[in-house]
Amino acid sequence: MDEADQLIVLGSDCFAKRYGVAHTTDFHGHGSGGGRVLTEAEREMLVNNTKALLAQFEAERQRELALAEEKRQRKLELAEVTRQREREMAEAKLNSLRQLFTARQARFEPSQIQSPSSQQQPLIEPEPPPMEVIPLPRWAGLKKLNSSFFAYGMGNGQYWVLMQSASHAGCFIAPAPTPFESWDEALPPSLGKVDADREVYVSDSNINVLVGWFASRCTNGSRIDGDAVAIQQFALAIQKPNDT
Repeated sequence: MDEADQLIVLGSDCFAKRYGVAHTTDFHGHGSGGGRVLTEAEREMLVNNTKALLAQFEAERQRELALAEEKRQRKLELAEVTRQREREMAEAKLNSLRQLFTARQARFEPSQIQSPSSQQQPLIEPEPPPMEVIPLPRWAGLKKLNSSFFAYGMGNGQYWVLMQSASHAGCFIAPAPTPFESWDEALPPSLGKVDADREVYVSDSNINVLVGWFASRCTNGSRIDGDAVAIQQFALAIQKPNDT
C-alpha cells in the first residue's frame, strides 16, 4: 500500500484489520500472473527503492499493452486492405461482364438483322472479339480506405499514380499503367524511397505536398478517382498514342 508516500507491505489479515474487510475486494493490483525471476539490479531496487521498482514494472506493462494494441490495429488494417482489394476485383469483373452483355445484346437489335432474299444466304455475323479485361495493378490494394487515387501524365511519357498509404502515415507513388524501364531512377530521392518488391516509391510526405509537386509538372492529363480500374484505363488511353 502507498500511504502518505510510504510503501507498506500487508498480508490479507493485516489489510482487513487496518482498512476493513469490505475494502479488500476493491483492491486492484498490477500482477500479470506470469511472473519471472528478479534480476540482481531489481532485487537491489526492491530493498532500497521499492517505489521505483514498481514504477519500472508498470512502465513495462504499459509498453506490452501498447505493443499488443499496435499489433491488433495492424492486423485490422491488413484485413481491411484485403477486403478492399477483393471488392475492387469483384467490381472490375462485374463491369467486364456488363460490357460483354451490352456488346452481345447489340447484335440482336432489329436494325442489325437483315431478312435473307431467295438468292442470298442468311447473314451470319462473326463473333465479337472478347472484351478486354483490365487486371488490377499491384498498387491497387495499397490505397487507404475511402481515399482517392491522383494520376498525372508527364511530358516525358511517364504516368504516375499517388495514393495515401493504408499501412503507414505517408503515401505511395506508383508508375502506371505498368513499371517502365528505369522507373526506380525517374524521381528525385526527396519524394520517397524505392520499394522494388511492390514497385512503388514509399514517401513520408503529405498527399497535398505530392499533389502540388506533380500537378505543377503535369503536361499530359490528370485524373482523380477512387476506382483503380478507372485510373488504369486512363493511363492506358494516354499511353496508346505514344506507342503508335
